[in-house]
Amino acid sequence: MEMVAQTPISQSLVPGTELLRPQWLAERIADMGISWGTANSRVSGTLWWCMAASSLVDPIVAAVASGRPAFDPALEHLTLEIRPDGGVERVVPEPHGYAVALDVVNVATAEGADSTAAEPNCAHPEPHSAECCVTTPIGHALRHMLSRVIPVVAEVSGAGVPSLWAIVADAIGNRALDIGAAEAGARLARDVAGRLPVPRFQDIGGRTFVRRISCCLVFEVPGCDMCTSCPKRPAPERETLLAELAARR
Repeated sequence: MEMVAQTPISQSLVPGTELLRPQWLAERIADMGISWGTANSRVSGTLWWCMAASSLVDPIVAAVASGRPAFDPALEHLTLEIRPDGGVERVVPEPHGYAVALDVVNVATAEGADSTAAEPNCAHPEPHSAECCVTTPIGHALRHMLSRVIPVVAEVSGAGVPSLWAIVADAIGNRALDIGAAEAGARLARDVAGRLPVPRFQDIGGRTFVRRISCCLVFEVPGCDMCTSCPKRPAPERETLLAELAARR
């Protein structure tokens, strides 16, 4: 996504649970709409979620990539920095919130359930061990948080729930690429599972890009163009533009 948001001047701090309050969300999405010059709540809500999702997953992707313990993403343990345009600048966890393990473990076994039980959303057609499909603690925690927030964003903005999950997948992929750890992003997405797609990547012109499955709708804002990597572009056109972008950097 090639959006350029306004430069934040100051931020306010709010509890993470504000993401569950429709009125608060509606106000922040309206702020985003004012910033971008659109009164379409679906567009401003999608733009808002693109930025919020990126901020929510950024530190978790970094933790997964480095093998460090990740903070518990439960909303009750988070503080959000909110920009004047309504966007989430960053997530601030509680000091004692770094307690979620990253190791691949069999959660069912830990809870005393059948150790051979794998989650039903496994896409592997061949026989394999159950452990590869069982959600890790951080994946389960992140899925739970997103499952609480996304329906509220959809309700307030009018954006579709599947499209909001797709935005998260692309955000995870982009944050992983930013730190040179594409596989860590894919691994985190597989651990989250549920309705979250796994981000896809493609190499063009010697550079790796996220092969996006989500659209930020910025081209519906007056005066704005479609993103270079927008999945709504014809594939040959998108690849040509990305090759030109790769050649410039």
